[in-house]
Amino acid sequence: MDAWLIELAKGIGKLFLNPLLYWSVILLLLASTRRIKQERSQFGLKIFDAFSEAKHTWPVSLIGGILLSIAFVGGGVVLSYPVIMLLSAMMVLLSISGRFTLLSAAYTFGFSYLILLIAPPMIAEYTDFPLTTDLQSLNFTGLVLLLAAFLLMEALLLLRSTSRETYPELVKGNRGKWVGRHRLKKLTVIPFFTLVPSGMIEPFADWWPFLHIQGESFGLVLLPLMTGFEQVVKGTNPVYAAKRIGRSVLILALFTFGLAIGSYFLPLLSLAAFGVALVGREWISFRFREKDKQEQPFFHPSEKGLLILGIIPGTPADRLGMLVGERIERVNGQQISNEQEFYSALQRNSAFCKLEVRDERGEIRFLQRAMYQGDPHELGILFAKEEYRLRKQEKSG
Repeated sequence: MDAWLIELAKGIGKLFLNPLLYWSVILLLLASTRRIKQERSQFGLKIFDAFSEAKHTWPVSLIGGILLSIAFVGGGVVLSYPVIMLLSAMMVLLSISGRFTLLSAAYTFGFSYLILLIAPPMIAEYTDFPLTTDLQSLNFTGLVLLLAAFLLMEALLLLRSTSRETYPELVKGNRGKWVGRHRLKKLTVIPFFTLVPSGMIEPFADWWPFLHIQGESFGLVLLPLMTGFEQVVKGTNPVYAAKRIGRSVLILALFTFGLAIGSYFLPLLSLAAFGVALVGREWISFRFREKDKQEQPFFHPSEKGLLILGIIPGTPADRLGMLVGERIERVNGQQISNEQEFYSALQRNSAFCKLEVRDERGEIRFLQRAMYQGDPHELGILFAKEEYRLRKQEKSG
């Protein structure tokens, strides 16, 4: 037991020596800074706080990390240091642009697998690189099980998406009018313990460790591996889109998991698992993008009311429970079709306002609240209209 406690403490300490932990913080800061700058340019204010790209991801990452640690350590799955270093380097490389698109495990693990499959024989042929033996003796079943687990957590993050966790943007539509779209974007760090070669832990059963490379004793290391996603949605409600993509990724994760189990008995299935995950995840994104392009913009001007493009957190609109994608049809009994009519109708009653909002099921909701000085322009509702910076330039010009 003492050996386990010592290795546990050492493993936690190694977390703070891992550059990937600090890169994830830098990456979130860069992404938040870029987003806030765009929000100020398009809407004239900051909508979401910094680091909101990681907000509400911790239940999935922490619970997932704990369960993954129990499964890997209890099941005796060992990852070598070269594999850990390669995965970390791949995550940094694929995220260096500041976009989260390629942080899906299908890409980070998939490209790492290709390198591990091709590089060791080439290295061994031309040099006596000291890590070549470890690379050549890899058991890929553990790696593909990890891939399936990370895909599952990505699917859960997508399925948990709400209308308060997607980011509104403005673009010009095909007819030259300004329309809205949303960006699904999340990044999280999955902290989990894994066994590594060399340490104080001795095997406690004949079957343990179950999947390992050469070595007679083992240590623990706490890894901060990243996962995430990024997808632009223009032709449908962003929450519906997130759940649709999430269901597809969930099916892909379960299928990959099945192939991973089979690879223990037939190693060639590990190649099939990584291929299916990589091609499948790209196909899910490609199919969604193509279908979304064919759809009419969801957030567009309409004579039937005003579609809510975004809700600023903590504002009266947020407290009223208004949601992205709902349509405001009447304000204080007056039918509205544009933003000017909306604010004009609010001014009809300086003490109280009553809104008729049609929700995603097509049903009318009645919302009402007291009004205060300055409230009409501080409700916290965002509509699809010309960018703030362009309106400001026109006024100054």
